[in-house]
Amino acid sequence: MRRLHPVLAVLAPLALAACSRGDPEARARVFAPGEAARTAPAPTFDPAHPEAALALGPDAVARGLGSFEWSGAVAWTVSRDGDDAIRVHADERHAIRQSAAGEFEVQAEIDPGLGPGSVTGKQVIWTGGMTYARALPAAFRERPTDRGRDARRFRDESFGMAAALARLYGPALRLEPAGDAQALGRPARRYRLVLAQAAPPAAPAPAKGASADPDTKLRRAFLEGRVPLTADGELIADAATGAPLRVHLTGTFGVKDQPGVTAAVELLAQVQALGAQVAPIAAPKDALPDERKPAGPSTALEAAGLKKRGADRAGGEPSDEPEQ
Repeated sequence: MRRLHPVLAVLAPLALAACSRGDPEARARVFAPGEAARTAPAPTFDPAHPEAALALGPDAVARGLGSFEWSGAVAWTVSRDGDDAIRVHADERHAIRQSAAGEFEVQAEIDPGLGPGSVTGKQVIWTGGMTYARALPAAFRERPTDRGRDARRFRDESFGMAAALARLYGPALRLEPAGDAQALGRPARRYRLVLAQAAPPAAPAPAKGASADPDTKLRRAFLEGRVPLTADGELIADAATGAPLRVHLTGTFGVKDQPGVTAAVELLAQVQALGAQVAPIAAPKDALPDERKPAGPSTALEAAGLKKRGADRAGGEPSDEPEQ
């Protein structure tokens, strides 16, 4: 496996989907029953607090708008001036298809800028009470023990890119009203995203322990010492529900006590289709069964038909519960 350049390690915490993993409330939403998310009331929008639009998750958007398709992309470029000058670039691409009934499909790809063969990706489908997942370009496998929990977490991390970037800015990001708009045939409100003047610095990330490897120390140095330098973009929010129909933001960060280091980011996330224009979610064809046991004599016996899968469990019936 190719090891990332140390400067690129700074990009790891900036992989925006990952920023929500430290949010206890986000984890509580992910692991809450899916039915509760579908039966909650549709969101309403307060134009005086547009930041709430960035915090809406895909379930809330689906309650307000119905089925939707969404895409998002973010690019990070980290550069360092001086005798040891370096420039590293990385891209993320995300796509979600969400039904009003709660089923969804999500795909994410990360290009760390290391050339051919370095792009990684994952695709997850939740439909019919079953999670299907694959690492691209491998085949789908059933994930019966997931019950949608990790699938929702993966989807929410992709959809939450704009909110994660806003958290990196903290109070330094200001949303200014910029008039009415139209998007996908719906009335909307437009807001400019700008750098606040004389804003307090963003809150540092909490420490995770005294000892850490060099890459982790680099990530912490950015999260704890990041200094927002520029911000420019717009939010187009649905006038009725606040759903973020389009978010575009470009900006730069410096790092405290590391002169010459700059991280530049550009994000574009937008809803592309609504309602009947969104194809239904379908289970993948020829998905492979879940494999929770390493290949061995038992697997060979099963393949030869001499032993039924799950026959060694109590009662001879297969189980969807993970082995302890």
